[in-house]
Amino acid sequence: MSLDPVATLLSLLTTFGITAMIALSLNLEYGLGGVPNFGKALFVSIGAYTAGVTYTRLLPLLAGQEAIYPCGANLGQALQLRTEIVRALPIVGLTNVLVTLLIAAALGGLVGYLAAYPALRLKEEWFLGLVLLAGSEVVRIIVRGTEPIICAHNGLSGISQPFLWLPTPLLRTAAFTGLTLLTAGLCFWFTQRLARSPYGRMLKATRENSDVASGLGKPVARTRASVMVVGSAMAAVAGVFFVTNVGFASTNDYVVGLTLDIWVMIVLGGLGNMRGALLGAAVITVLDRATAIAAIQLDMLGSQFEFNYIRYILFALILLVMLRYRRQGLLPEPLDTTGATRLLAQRTLSAPAPVQPSSMAPE
Repeated sequence: MSLDPVATLLSLLTTFGITAMIALSLNLEYGLGGVPNFGKALFVSIGAYTAGVTYTRLLPLLAGQEAIYPCGANLGQALQLRTEIVRALPIVGLTNVLVTLLIAAALGGLVGYLAAYPALRLKEEWFLGLVLLAGSEVVRIIVRGTEPIICAHNGLSGISQPFLWLPTPLLRTAAFTGLTLLTAGLCFWFTQRLARSPYGRMLKATRENSDVASGLGKPVARTRASVMVVGSAMAAVAGVFFVTNVGFASTNDYVVGLTLDIWVMIVLGGLGNMRGALLGAAVITVLDRATAIAAIQLDMLGSQFEFNYIRYILFALILLVMLRYRRQGLLPEPLDTTGATRLLAQRTLSAPAPVQPSSMAPE
């Protein structure tokens, strides 16, 4: 099997951009706010399901055509209609993606708030982790058995990236990669600014000691619910990119394993450090792709060894080693995130020396 280095690099960069968005959202929620979100796959799937609905219902309407029911006997006709619209009408395809991102972000934030606010009013915030873990599987099972969303267990194809109108596959892939990395860069800039703001310092205060923060008059439950809104909206946006990159929406892609992969990324990179989240996403993306290629190579050579399970063993070992020997991650959280200490030191050094009073008594 020969690999195209350019196509492989673009695929890696696209996958990195998507996983980076999800890792940043979880690092914002848990790394800064101390909110254990074990249902991250749920919010990624919200973006994917939103894209499934907008591509089948909204996209034809934006093109001035009647929407076709996407499942059952009309599956092929609806798929052809979606593909032709995106390829022939670039503005319509791009508009549909923009509207999809906005709707997904709004729905993700709303679900995050509704799930988090009641649970976070309890003393133990880990109850929220259990609620989201179970809720993620409940939603997945419901969607899997509900045909109109993404055709139930059959899945929904034809959710293509919005650059089909470009002349060559390489240009289409490069354009989508650029859009994904640009969005990931904006998410990184936003989370960095948030971490260095007074709101970020309040998140850290509630993470370190919620009782003290509450005693100082800080709205602990509301603060944690608000960070869940931001993180969930960001994960839903990543879900839109995830499904448009794959081109196929299936409930099998949003299992608990996806959530655990994201946890490995932030533990490896460094909790509370947004650069660490990017580093963890990069390392896990490369390892995931390397193990997948190795599994294909071994299968082509006729090996009976099931190499796919090496991926799970490797990720588990990374998690155990980091928790045992380096809990702060490869890039620990910086102690001074606002630069206030450095600014104070500069002002102290630049201030004029005080005038000493004369010790001579007047005659």
